Amino acid sequence: MKKYISLVLEFAIVACVIAGVTLTAVMASGGFMGGATAILYFTVQSNIWIGATALVAAVFTILSIVRKRNGIPRALWIVKYVFTVSITLTGVVFCGVLAPTMPDAFAAPANILTHVAVPVLSIADFFVGEKGNPEYKEFLYSWIPPLYYLIFAGIGYALNWNFGMGNNYPYFFLNWDSPAGAFGFADGMYFMGTFYWIIALIIFISALALAYIAIIRKIVKKGKNGAR
Repeated sequence: MKKYISLVLEFAIVACVIAGVTLTAVMASGGFMGGATAILYFTVQSNIWIGATALVAAVFTILSIVRKRNGIPRALWIVKYVFTVSITLTGVVFCGVLAPTMPDAFAAPANILTHVAVPVLSIADFFVGEKGNPEYKEFLYSWIPPLYYLIFAGIGYALNWNFGMGNNYPYFFLNWDSPAGAFGFADGMYFMGTFYWIIALIIFISALALAYIAIIRKIVKKGKNGAR
């Protein structure tokens, strides 16, 4: 039964990603983001990552149902774990950090799909589907997407890319030229420098990744004890 639920969730993730990314691209091309390319944002990239992973996982889920075998390979489960952490970060940062600074943040369907629907569905699928029995040290894999994006955004900042509205940074906390700068402090949303934001994000990602592993290990252990 869980495989069927996971399959439904995986297809729902793919559908929401396609709809959300498409709407975001339309908004960007219409000048909503000042001509910015939507793909430059972690939101869109993390949606594409988890959408592609869910699609591949759905294929393996279907094969496991038909052939009555185990589901996705463990390597794919690790990828799913990493991108589930990334899409969770997308949802939490938008809802907890960005949305309070944006009027009508949840008025756009694209925002709801990419920042709420996809993260919620992905988290649900992660805990319903294959468990992977991870080791705690594997939480380090979760650092790969955000660290890659920090480098990506840093290159964009240095090369003066237009992320929208003439800004050479994607999010206010990655604005190295903010009133708080890299290591300073200021008033309003720029109350601390970019360096401190990065440290805070790394700590949050690590805590989240470890928590997900702890929950999965507890579920696996409970399942094994129940099978005895």
